[in-house]
Amino acid sequence: MRRMSISRRAVSLLAVVLLLVAGGLAALYLTSSHREVTTSSAAAYDAYREGVENDRRFYKKEAQVAFARALSLDPNFAMAMLRLAGLSNHDQALALIERARRLRGRLTERERLLVDLATTAEKGSREERLQIARAIHQKWPNDIDAAMFLCGNEMAQGHAEKALQIYSELLAQDPNNAAVYNQLGYYYAWRGDYDKAIENLKKYQFMASDQANPYDSLGEVQAYSGRYEEAIVNLNRALALKPDFFESTFHLGVVYEGQGNYAKAIDSYERASREALTDGRRMELLGAALRAAIVARDRAGARDAAGRVADLPKGKNTEIWRTYADVAVDLVEDRTGDAERRLTELKPKLVAMYEKETKEGQRRSHFPGWNALMALVKTRQGKTEEAIALYELNANPPNPLDNFEGRRWVYEGRAHLAELLARKGDLDRAEKLLAENQKWNPSWAPTRSAELAVAQLRRERVLSASGAPAAPR
Repeated sequence: MRRMSISRRAVSLLAVVLLLVAGGLAALYLTSSHREVTTSSAAAYDAYREGVENDRRFYKKEAQVAFARALSLDPNFAMAMLRLAGLSNHDQALALIERARRLRGRLTERERLLVDLATTAEKGSREERLQIARAIHQKWPNDIDAAMFLCGNEMAQGHAEKALQIYSELLAQDPNNAAVYNQLGYYYAWRGDYDKAIENLKKYQFMASDQANPYDSLGEVQAYSGRYEEAIVNLNRALALKPDFFESTFHLGVVYEGQGNYAKAIDSYERASREALTDGRRMELLGAALRAAIVARDRAGARDAAGRVADLPKGKNTEIWRTYADVAVDLVEDRTGDAERRLTELKPKLVAMYEKETKEGQRRSHFPGWNALMALVKTRQGKTEEAIALYELNANPPNPLDNFEGRRWVYEGRAHLAELLARKGDLDRAEKLLAENQKWNPSWAPTRSAELAVAQLRRERVLSASGAPAAPR
């Protein structure tokens, strides 16, 4: 798991004395070293600190409870609002951020910038967010929140070296910063350097061996890179330390899917969705279950996951996910006409959602999930050229990749594109695409059928050239 949080600190003695003198009538700045938060309650600060510590460990449910308690003790605690917003459903998060924004005038400079950063995440442009994050990072260079946000945005813009520079600066200030080693692990994994990724994650694991997340991070990278047995060991260690650490349950699903055990993968994805903290994350996990069900043509699995999506309360992107769920059921039941109709009707809504970012040049229009589903529809309808065009889009995305999900769409797009190209006779390009995939994961079962098909077509071509009869399929 990637999102980072600030480190633990203690209430300063001077601040407590001032609170006692003031009788709680004035705002209290509770500080340590370079950071401060504004609250009128030492008890609220203690709850906030507890929440930060749990958030740092990625113990999200405990963090959510602690931040809610801090806010109940001090209803004007803006930083608790922002922290709680990050652990809430979309509409509740927006309401919390708006409450914090209204308190902006009574906050410190750093807090005001953090409120501005949260506000622009919904309403501002990427450049506005970057400017604010850079301002925080420049003035408080060891603020892990701003640094991690800035690194993520640099990666999303294709500025990987800038992100690496920030990580290096953080480690120069604190060589024992476990959070940075976690981030570096993902940084190198996204770039395809799994040896360096695992090296950094093992350092993270050594520094925080009593926590679940280091084992989960290492297990996740091992899962996506095809080191399945090692991944299972680490993910089970994470769950032994914290049985409700649902991200590890999800990553076990990635392992099972990579091995071709779709029934166990779907079960893991659905179990993880039941433990997830927000509806958005539940939808993403159920989406993974639906994708596995499509590959396995598992009607019961697809219907069950689609039913769970339908039961989620209405919120941001709910309509989109429900459409995808219906399309998944259509595909496993071979109703390609219905699937095509649903996807065609959905496309304008997707475009409208990202219209602002597209116009401002923050991203180019690209919907890999939609492309993959429609490409599958076209393939089953025998419309090979249209399917190839869609898989080309996923194999060559217009926006820089900054996470495993993006890499997976590319990987699977290459594999399916390779199979279709091979059937058209372009075996050379097909094999080049598959060779690229070998660098990401040499044994990913969902694309194994494409690899086998290309290998079979190559054998047939060789036999044909030699004049020998082709083996029956």
